[in-house]
Amino acid sequence: MTLGEATAEHTDETARAYGYAQRRSWIFWAWWYGAVLAGTGAVDAVLLAIFGQNPERGVTMVFIGAAVSVLGWLVTLGLRFSRKPPKPATDLLRLEQGIRINPGVVKFLVVAAVLIPVALALFTPNGASPETSPILGFIGASILGLAAGMARSGWLFRNSNEIYRRWLQRQQLPRG
Repeated sequence: MTLGEATAEHTDETARAYGYAQRRSWIFWAWWYGAVLAGTGAVDAVLLAIFGQNPERGVTMVFIGAAVSVLGWLVTLGLRFSRKPPKPATDLLRLEQGIRINPGVVKFLVVAAVLIPVALALFTPNGASPETSPILGFIGASILGLAAGMARSGWLFRNSNEIYRRWLQRQQLPRG
């Protein structure tokens, strides 16, 4: 085996592993968006109730988010249990760049989830009033939900070789 063949084989195997991570990430996000909406709705409903307001808006968001999450889970049912090998990823440089910057973006979002509501509370008229406080909690919770999703996707890509190897073992599919 020449160096070029070994490099091509390694790149091909990496592309397959990234392709599997892309599939798993898509499956995850298909239901996670709804889960974030439901979670932020729950935060909104609780804060509305604490501040003596009608929690109907938050409860409605919980039900809509749960429905979207279930729908996303159902839409991905075929891919979720597929034995079909994933399509190899094509833009490996972009994926590797994303893997490198993902932890920084997640940290930035966690900080933003705190700073944005605090800044809105401090620097807007009636920012910390009981009427607007549930909205601030909603903003912070939604940003944290997205950060958690990005952290999960980043984990999938960082560990794609191991995850793909375990999937191959479970499927007993030949490599190549």
